[in-house]
Parts: sequence; structure tokens; C-alpha cells
Amino acid sequence: MDYTVIETAVKPDKAPDKFCVYKFKGEEYVFCPIRKKLYKAKPEEKVRQWWIYRLKEVYGYSFSQISVELKVIVGSTEAKKRADIVVYMDDKKATPRIFVEVKKPERKDGLEQLKVYLNATGCKLGLWSNGDSPHVYLLRNEPKAGEEEASWRELRNIPAKSEKLADVDNPITRKELEPLTDFLSIIRECEDYIKAHEGTNPFDEIFKLIIAKLYDEKANLKNDNSPAKFRVGVFESPEEARIRIDKLFSQATTRWKGVFQDNESILLTDDSLAYCVSALQKAYLLKSPADILGSAFEVMVNPDMKGDKGQYFTPRHVVKMCIDVLQPKDGESVFDPACGSGGFLIGALDYVYKQIEHDRDNENDIIENKKDYASECVFGIDYDKTIAKVAKAYMLIWGDGRSNIAACDGLNSNNWDDDVLAKFTVGHGKEKKLRQFDIIVSNPPFAGDISSDDTLSQYELAFKIDKNGSRKRLNKIGKEKLFIERCINMLVPGGRMAIVLPRGILKNYSDERIRRYILQHAIVLGVVGLGGNMFKPFTNTKTIVLFLQKRYKEFTSIEEVHLADKEKHIAYCVTEMSGKDKTGKIITDAEGVVLSDLPEITEYLLKNIRFRSEKELKDEYEKIKAIKAEN
Repeated sequence: MDYTVIETAVKPDKAPDKFCVYKFKGEEYVFCPIRKKLYKAKPEEKVRQWWIYRLKEVYGYSFSQISVELKVIVGSTEAKKRADIVVYMDDKKATPRIFVEVKKPERKDGLEQLKVYLNATGCKLGLWSNGDSPHVYLLRNEPKAGEEEASWRELRNIPAKSEKLADVDNPITRKELEPLTDFLSIIRECEDYIKAHEGTNPFDEIFKLIIAKLYDEKANLKNDNSPAKFRVGVFESPEEARIRIDKLFSQATTRWKGVFQDNESILLTDDSLAYCVSALQKAYLLKSPADILGSAFEVMVNPDMKGDKGQYFTPRHVVKMCIDVLQPKDGESVFDPACGSGGFLIGALDYVYKQIEHDRDNENDIIENKKDYASECVFGIDYDKTIAKVAKAYMLIWGDGRSNIAACDGLNSNNWDDDVLAKFTVGHGKEKKLRQFDIIVSNPPFAGDISSDDTLSQYELAFKIDKNGSRKRLNKIGKEKLFIERCINMLVPGGRMAIVLPRGILKNYSDERIRRYILQHAIVLGVVGLGGNMFKPFTNTKTIVLFLQKRYKEFTSIEEVHLADKEKHIAYCVTEMSGKDKTGKIITDAEGVVLSDLPEITEYLLKNIRFRSEKELKDEYEKIKAIKAEN
């Protein structure tokens, strides 16, 4: 909502040609061209006046066919609240064409009030807005035979003065689609509708529609004038739309095998499908930032379960810091054993894709190179099948190739099926061992302990030396500690790693043996404190990011570690601007950039962290072993 602020020495006494806010003696005012009066510029009044001028300038309606603060009769009484704006068919103001409900910025309510006006008057068109995009353009359809309530459809726009309703039903072309800035509100709208009208799982059904839409964007929108098939026309019946959307979903599941089970279909009723499609059809998902899509999914996927399972999805600016420091290269393998919806993996893809685009000048070569990297070098595991499905879809869609995402317990390789074993192990029989990767980046869950004998038996950290020098297995251990060992074991010698951990790992007396294990197996290059707000609203736990490089071989004593690392520099940083407020809400500037000091910390780390070559690590290891042998 853009407007000009004009300083004035006298109070204005007439409406301006363009919408503006007047500043008089420190107070802000707006002049209403309909009521021909000056009003204090309260937030909601600003939105109202902004729309009054838009209706004239953008849609061609004259001020003489617009009313404000109109009383609406509902049944035999007046509605409790007056209609904010009413646009009539003509200057006589006999027949309303559009009701407009406005709210101050960030308010989300008022849509039901708008529906009351439309139902009471029989008006077909409504507009809801809080001044920020997306605005809601609502179409009221009369109740069907045997039904009492009207049905609702969201349009792409309202018709201009010279247009008929059918004119806003033209096919949607690629150039008309818009990248999303707030995907979550659309997801929530669809979720609420499905909960009110269906007995199916909202996430599963919305996810199917999103896959169908992504397929339409990839397969059918080849140029700016290509018409979208993922849409519902104003005068199209839900049954007609369903045939087309079902076909898109079927084509998507054929192209992107592995995300859905065979013969899976959209379970929504025709009306619910039409409602959700109309809410999604204006978006350009493939041109929307991956973090916009990912964060919406992450909030949706079992939000009440995250705290119990310790699944605190990683904020995207933390992901970017980790990837920018690790600097993955084309051809290097990347792995996340607790990948969630794939935030770190998408971050790695984005980073390497930019390298590929910079290094190559042939468009076909770039496409093939990207596809090869996504299908051959990026791997993930997550225990939650629903979340793993999202990650798998991301990798297939953005990588456009084979997905290396597995839904299984990343800590218990004894239970992996043949497909998972083929991806994440090498060798056969007694020679079989875990596959190793060039880069591991992860934010493993750190809520709850592991007590399963089958799992604990696979880990060195699950055993402790007692006072008598005997090796004794623990009854249970925190899962984040096992993930440390698993990550180090699945890293190649010289491999680079970033892992998010609770801060207590570095300071708790009881975790000294964990710190010893890390130091004997890896070089600690950097530690970044993330503070207590970073993973709100899911937890207040203070966390750190540990940047490591795996040694050539494990040192058997802490004395060898001291000899090897006594001249090495560890970069310590603590964020003072986490990018989140005390409630866990992301803080951004007017352009949507997260207000955080992590970019500054990233720059510091890049200047002060040096990953060693494999030869350097080997020479160092042999030197320390020789010194120990001499002593």
C-alpha cells in the first residue's frame, strides 16, 4: 500500500487528485472524496481511502457511484457494522455491484462479515483487503437446489467498470502468475475450509494439489502466453474443474514417482477442490522463494508434535549461514540424516546451482548439470514419513531428477530396507559399512532419549568406561549425541560438517566424554551461539552451530588432540540479532530481508575458518603419531 505523505501548514478542505496522507501539526489526516470531509488517518481509514482511489484509478469507477459506511439490512434489522465501501452499478446507486470490507494492516478477520453483506443483498461480488497483498476477491453463487447456503469462489480480480464478470474469467497465462510472499495464509485458508467441510487430512490433500500445480507450471507453462490448466473458471462447475485437476495430479505422480503411493488420488469433494484450486491458482510456485514454500509446509506438518519430537525446523537464515560457510561444490556429496522438509538440502542445491550457472554458458548444459547434481549428490533421511514426503517432492521438483530421500530411522541402520541400504551403505556382507559423504549439514532432533538395544549397540557413545575400567553400555542416551557420532562416521576423512546442537553439549560436566569424542574425530573450526529465540515458538533451548572437519584418522588420546590443535584457531561467534522476536516471529525489513547479524557472522567465519586438504590432514596425523612414538 503505497502513498505519499504531504506536510501542510493548513488543514486541507478538498480531496486530492491522488491518494495521499496529509501531515498537519504532527498528526496524519486523509480527505475522503466520497464524504468530502477530513478524517484522522487511522490505519483502517488509510486502507479505505487507498481502495477508494484504486477503484477510480485502476478499475474506472467514479466517486459518484461509490458509498462508504453504508447501513445494510440483514433480515429485519441492521447489520451490527456498516459496510466500509459499496460500489454501485451506476451513479443512481440503486444496485450494489461490489461490497468492500477493509481492515487495518496485519488484521486477518472480516471475511465472514463481507459474506453477510453479500447474502443480505444478493450482491455477487466482494472484496476484502488489509492493504497488503494478497487481497481476496470473492464470488457468491446462489444456493443449489435443496441447499440453504450460498457457495463461495475466490476470483483472480474484480471486474472494472467497463467489464462484465465473464471478463475476469479469461484463461490465466504464465505472465499473470505472481510469486508468493505469504504462502502460509493461503495454506491456512484451504486447511480451515477442508476441516470445516471434509473428513480427510488437510495437509495430504493440499499437498496433492500443490504437486498438481507444480506439474502444470513445469510441463504446460512454456512461455508467458501459455494458459494454465490448474484453475477453476468463474462459470465452470466444480465437477468440470475436477476432471482437469485429477488429470494433472495423475500426470505429476507418473513423472515424479516415489512421492505418492501407486493409484493415490485427490480425496476432496468437488466443491472443496474448486475452493482450494481457486485459492492457489494465481500463485507462481516455481518462481516463489524456496523458503516461503518450505516454511509454510513446516508450520503445517503436525505442528503440535514438533515440540515432543524435538523437530525444530531450521530458520532459513541459519541454513544459509551453514551452507555459505561449508561452500559445497559441484560433484561433492551432501547428506542430512535428519533432513525434515529438506531445508539444508535445498540450500545446498541453490548454492551449487548458482555455481553451475556462473561456470557454464549453454542453457542445455546448465539444465543437465543441475539435474545430475540433484540426483547424484544430495541425500537425506527423516524418520517422519509425512515430512520426508515433502523433502522428496522438493528434491524431485527443484532437482527435476531422482530423489535420494528416505523415510526411515536415521539412527538405526539395522532396520533399513533394501532401497535405503542401497543408497546409504557400501560393500556386502561383513564388509558392508555406512556410506560416507563430503559434506554433512544437519539440525537433528534433540528431545528425548534412545533406549533401544538394537540402536544403542551400534554406537561407541552408548558405552561408558566405569570406575573399574570396564566398558558398560548405557541404558539410554540423548538422540542428539548419537546423531553426532552418526554424522562423523558418515563423513569422509577431510569432510566438512555443520550441526545444530543444544548449547549444553559444550558446557555440561556430564557431556565431557562427548566433547572428547568430537575432538578425537574432528577439528573444531567454529562455534556460533544462536541464542534462545532462534527456535521459538517450539522451544526456548539455547543452541549452537558447530563447524567441524573430520580428521584423517581418529586420535586415540586427548593428548594427541592437544598436540595437533594447539596452534589452530577456533572462531567463536554469538548472534546479537537472531532475526526473531521473543515470540519466535521472524523480523524483516520492508523488503522482506531478515533483520539478523548472521550474514556478518558468516563473513567473519569465511575469513577465519580454513578447511585443510586431505594431504595436510594426513601429514598432521602422521606427524603427531611419530611424536607420540618418540615419547
